[in-house]
Amino acid sequence: MKVLKNSIVIVVLLVSTMSFAQDRELTEEQKEQVKEQLEQYFEKLDLSEEQKPKFEEITKKYALQMKTLKTSDKGRFAKYKEFKSIKRSKNKEMKTLLSDEQYKIYKNTQKEIQKKMKEKRKNIN
Repeated sequence: MKVLKNSIVIVVLLVSTMSFAQDRELTEEQKEQVKEQLEQYFEKLDLSEEQKPKFEEITKKYALQMKTLKTSDKGRFAKYKEFKSIKRSKNKEMKTLLSDEQYKIYKNTQKEIQKKMKEKRKNIN
């Protein structure tokens, strides 16, 4: 259950930071950090110029959904179910956009981020 909770927190944090275009209250520094994260994905995945705007659009679309879910008054189980549904939908879209190799890298990157966030949370507690 703790791993599940941490996974949800990681994804929500990642998605929240990527929704800079949706949130006008972010500082310039925060916007710059988000842009850098997207650029790292672009580079790591070796996205083509055609793929980049689509990747960013998909990311922002699901970031907004996750942000809305995070602030909703739904129960934990309902939020978790919806989180999984959103994640599945995003992964389906990413899979159609990315090549098989890019998608593997994308999924591995997500796992790395989850690991880092989990370690960070362990160090806080």
